[in-house]
Amino acid sequence: MHLGLDPYVSFILYFSGILAVFLTVFWRPLVGILFLLPLIPLQTLRYRLNDLPLGQSIVGIMLLAVVLGLLWRGQPVFPETPWTKLLYIYIGLTFVSLCLGSIYLGRSLPFLGDTERLGDWQGYMTMPAILLLVAAVRPSRREMKLMILVMCVATLAVDRDFWDIVSSRDFSTFSWDLRDEGAMGYAGVNGLGAFEAQITIVLLALVAFERKRLLQLAYIALAVFSAICLMYSLSRGGYVALLAGWLFLGLVKERKLLLILALFVSMWTSVVPPAVQQRVMMTYDPTTGQLDHSAETRVNLWEEAMQVFDSNPVIGLGFDTYAYTKHLNNYKDTHNIYVKVLVETGVLGLVIFLWLLAKTFTTGFRLFRSAKDPFAASLGLGLACWVVCSFVANCFGDRWTYLQVNGYMWVLAGLVSRALIFEQNPVTGAIEQNLANARTGSEEPQPVGVI
Repeated sequence: MHLGLDPYVSFILYFSGILAVFLTVFWRPLVGILFLLPLIPLQTLRYRLNDLPLGQSIVGIMLLAVVLGLLWRGQPVFPETPWTKLLYIYIGLTFVSLCLGSIYLGRSLPFLGDTERLGDWQGYMTMPAILLLVAAVRPSRREMKLMILVMCVATLAVDRDFWDIVSSRDFSTFSWDLRDEGAMGYAGVNGLGAFEAQITIVLLALVAFERKRLLQLAYIALAVFSAICLMYSLSRGGYVALLAGWLFLGLVKERKLLLILALFVSMWTSVVPPAVQQRVMMTYDPTTGQLDHSAETRVNLWEEAMQVFDSNPVIGLGFDTYAYTKHLNNYKDTHNIYVKVLVETGVLGLVIFLWLLAKTFTTGFRLFRSAKDPFAASLGLGLACWVVCSFVANCFGDRWTYLQVNGYMWVLAGLVSRALIFEQNPVTGAIEQNLANARTGSEEPQPVGVI
């Protein structure tokens, strides 16, 4: 913020984290979730903690603090949600597959020495844990809105960081040097593009149900800013993901978005900078019938991966094995999450993975269709939109296993799980809302009655 505080950010964040741990364990578990929310997409901010004791494990430590806080208060750590049983299956499958992968690679088992791959698996499982813990802390409706606000502020920080980097660059001609991952860190610029596409459509879903004009304008402004950042990311996968989410949202809720989409498609070349036009048009050369190098490489990687899949089609080679074997041009990723899941966990793993995606989409969509509370409906629609965008973005690379790219989807799922309780049992929702209001001393008591 240009206040000369940059050298102290690491220490401020570090000691704030220590305080948050104590408050989470001994006061309210929600504090730990609120502390983590802005850190989820801001990977480069988390980098600042790496040189401090246990700083690299800030996410895991805070989630552990939430677990201890729940146990301290006698609340269940693993609440019943629409995803709970499926997540148990998915977590168990991936761990068994991780062990099989160690055997395939000729390594010791994960818990006996293959700590690198075990760490990768633990990092991936952080996201399902976030879903369960968000539901477990039982946020009130007011606290759920606070979480959405914190996510919006973090998104603004991501956008501002990226804009500060690229705003001074010349986009009159495409160049690889124009691209930058901003706050996404090792997720890369395509990870940034996927995040911007997903959050843009979620913000528009929130607008569709928001009644307060000022909040509507704030959501729209942030959505536009995020879309502009996506445009300058030069991520073609992000572009397609945004269009898919835009189309879906227009079809199921806001028909006027379809008109805006039609206008944009008809005149996009006069709206976007020349570098963006060149980036899109270079994908395919109609005169030669050839794909550009990036697109062609992806196709070759998919073809090679399918040959590997044929060697063990049922259970695959093992979770997180592709990056540790040799492939075309030494690439460590298949550049398509579905191909990667198929190669590493086989048909069985792909079926469960698609089941998880479908479950997440249908749960959100069902809440959107049935909710009486506009805020709950917006959460359901936002989650469904995120899955649509994510499904498309992951066709062009792994945007699924990165916390900074996909973490907010799991947060939204936890909020949707909580909103479902309020919708299915209004009496429970009113009682818990009154308890939350009593703690904060805000709002009038909600009526409690039997419907």
